[in-house]
Amino acid sequence: MKNLSLATAVILLLIAAIHLLWGFDVYWPASDETSLARAVVGVDGITQMPNLFACSFVAGALCVGMGIVLRLGGVLKFRAWPLWLFRLAGAGFAFVLIARGIVGFLPFWAEITPEEPFKTLNRQLYSPLCLALGLSVVSLTVGSRAA
Repeated sequence: MKNLSLATAVILLLIAAIHLLWGFDVYWPASDETSLARAVVGVDGITQMPNLFACSFVAGALCVGMGIVLRLGGVLKFRAWPLWLFRLAGAGFAFVLIARGIVGFLPFWAEITPEEPFKTLNRQLYSPLCLALGLSVVSLTVGSRAA
C-alpha cells in the first residue's frame, strides 16, 4: 500500500504544482495563454486561463488529497484524527476523481468543452488519469489499516 500511496501522491503533487504555475501565468506546456486555456479548460471560445484564486484552489485541493492518500497508505501518521475520518475523506476524494473521469467521456461534456486540443486530451489523458487516480484512492481507502 505504501508504494501505491507514494506513486499516487507524487502524481497529485505534480498536477498541483502545474496548476499553481498556471495561476502565476506560467503557460507551460503551451506557448501562450490562449493556447493553454484551449488545451486545459476547453470551453467554447476560451482565450484566458482561470485566475490565481481558481488555480490555487485546485492546487490546494489536490494537496489535501495527497495528504489523505499518504495517510491511507500508512506513509504519514496523523494521530490527532482517527483513521475513519481519512477513509471518509478518501471515499469523497475518490468519488470526485471518478465522477470527473466518467463525465469527461459523456456527450454533454464534449458539447461544453469543444475546443481542441482539450477535447482530444480529455479523452486520451485527463479523464483516464482521473479514473486511474480515483481507483487508486478507492484501493487505498478500502485497504487502509490502523497503525
